[in-house]
Amino acid sequence: MKPTKKRAWIRAISFLSFLCVILAASTIVFAVRANKYKNSVLASSRRAVSELCENLDSITVNLQKSLFCNSEPMLTSLGTELYKSAAAAKVGLSQITSETLQSDGIYKFLSQVGDYTLALDKKLSKNQTLSEADRRALSALYEYSSSLSEGMDKLLSGTYDETVSFEKSTSTLTLGAKENAGYFSDGMNDTAQALADYPTLIYDGPFADNVLGREALFVKGKKQITQNEAKTKAAAFLECRETELHVDGDETGALELFCFSKGEKSIAITKNGGFLCYMTNPEHSLEAQLKEEQAAKRAKEFLIKAGYPNMKESYYSTYDGVCTINFAYRENAVTFYADLIKVAVSLDSGKIAAVDARGFLMNHCERNLPASKITLRAAQKKLSPLLTLKSSALAVIPGKDGKERLCYEFHVSSKSGQQALVYIDVQTGEEADVLLLLYSDGGVLTR
Repeated sequence: MKPTKKRAWIRAISFLSFLCVILAASTIVFAVRANKYKNSVLASSRRAVSELCENLDSITVNLQKSLFCNSEPMLTSLGTELYKSAAAAKVGLSQITSETLQSDGIYKFLSQVGDYTLALDKKLSKNQTLSEADRRALSALYEYSSSLSEGMDKLLSGTYDETVSFEKSTSTLTLGAKENAGYFSDGMNDTAQALADYPTLIYDGPFADNVLGREALFVKGKKQITQNEAKTKAAAFLECRETELHVDGDETGALELFCFSKGEKSIAITKNGGFLCYMTNPEHSLEAQLKEEQAAKRAKEFLIKAGYPNMKESYYSTYDGVCTINFAYRENAVTFYADLIKVAVSLDSGKIAAVDARGFLMNHCERNLPASKITLRAAQKKLSPLLTLKSSALAVIPGKDGKERLCYEFHVSSKSGQQALVYIDVQTGEEADVLLLLYSDGGVLTR
């Protein structure tokens, strides 16, 4: 082969090799981009389904609450919430449906659920009462919504174990197995996971989401202590020597705190008054030796020694060998739910594993309670006739507007066995709130 031809041959081979490298690199780049796009679509689809599930679960809860209420203001409030959730659910639904999926029934349900609740509200505003048929219709809506939410839980779970897939080109949701295809289109009872399928308020008890005010009322005007004084108190709570504590600095904000630690243990003492604000004292839990009632007793004894008397235990939750009890301040047979302290007790050793008194420190103060304008018996008559009364008490609850209301607290149950707390304002006679009670082996929860 002549030199000229040889050089031309080498150049051709080099060019082809370079071209192969370019093509290979391009393939990798496009593959990476395609994979990113696929992951982006998958994440977007899952997000749309999750938002839909969240709103459907909200609808289910509010429909169930409507079965317990019997007044125009409360039904109006629930109807408004149902309207909002239904509108948001429609947006999520529009992002995951396609021509192959029949979702007309779901759209119809979302359109009617808020309308029907407000129609019942208008009926009550005309001094009419809800009939047995009205409550049966509400119950049917609740059952349908509950069934839909349950089915969605299974479907979204399937997108993670790959039994359910999303189309690559769109965010349309399709079923991975042929035998399940009809189940999704038949009313979308298996559409997405209910991400909010847990109590809104875990073991915090009623109104725990509302307890933190803007100003620390209990420590306001209290005498300031020094860091050394706070350190002495912290060592006593953690049952260690002061020299073993590490100074973690100060915490500012509504509550000003001195913070300390000892290994994994941490504690904070208020600068004003020197009160225990929070403490974590983690331990490895072994076999439980105490029952929840015994744990509550130890927690209450601890609170008294810590300078928090008159605390009444209400709801609790047990997890991984630790029982967390919710306490609320109680005076003259009135429970003040905003004055909240949580205490966690290890069920194997009986030691205090954690304390959080921020709710009490932020909200506890002297209160001038209004005189009741309606009697307990009159308030009881405002309950739904389908409910069975288990007990009654007085309680001060925080409203959504930030103001507190003195109410009769009625512990009731429905024919199905569902228990709830219904609050009737002692001055207006209006239903102030409804909370569902959930009982499990792990504790008592509210929703």
